[in-house]
Amino acid sequence: MPTAIIADDEPHMREMLRDKLNMLWPELEILAEAGDGPSALVEIETRRPDMAFLDIRMPGLSGLEVARGVTVQSRIVFVTAYDTHAVEAFEASALDYILKPVETARLATMIGKLRKSLDTDAHLSMHQLTEALSRLGVHALGAVPSRSANDANAPRLEWLQVAIGQRVHMVHVDDVCYFESDTKYTRVVSDDTEGLIRVSLKELLDRLDSQQFLQTHRSAVVNRRFIRAVHREGESMEIELRGRRERIKISVANHHLFKAM
Repeated sequence: MPTAIIADDEPHMREMLRDKLNMLWPELEILAEAGDGPSALVEIETRRPDMAFLDIRMPGLSGLEVARGVTVQSRIVFVTAYDTHAVEAFEASALDYILKPVETARLATMIGKLRKSLDTDAHLSMHQLTEALSRLGVHALGAVPSRSANDANAPRLEWLQVAIGQRVHMVHVDDVCYFESDTKYTRVVSDDTEGLIRVSLKELLDRLDSQQFLQTHRSAVVNRRFIRAVHREGESMEIELRGRRERIKISVANHHLFKAM
């Protein structure tokens, strides 16, 4: 049985699309619905639906950003109210889309295409999707970006996809106590979450607000919002973080960043 999720921040739009899908494709199982981008991404990553119907404009993450962050095989269908020029961009990139308001005839055509893709296992690979979204101006780095406080033209990380066992949790960067390098991965530590992201610490530093996140040494970056105290003993310095027992060491080269605390 084919499966899907629906993501739209307008409940009546979700209901309308669900009703039309039930009428035109009764064997399709709707696994879940989401009202914002982060929830949609979590549902896709955990439930692994055959397809996901994503509204373009959603709070937290846009449908384009959600699609860029997906790591599992799931055909993405964008539900959009964009103008003709944007639709031409979707068509040029071979992306599936449905225009709002959703017309029954157009949806029926799309369902036929989706049925065929399931039968033939034809779908955009994640590489193809990434390339297509890049042509539409969507950028990401193993997480979801917005604009940077460091560089007006550089994307800033806002939401992180943190792997904890077999589940993926969405964590806002403001809630992260510190990041710690772990080979090719980076460990993310917050009050209630500890997991890994597939982004190096060096890449993270290029996407974090340098006024909020301070590098203590080569392998760690702390969120200054969580710093409770800086402890000094001779030539060594350590940071005590709110709600954490462990202390983070500060390299001599970075002492100057914390002397005034």
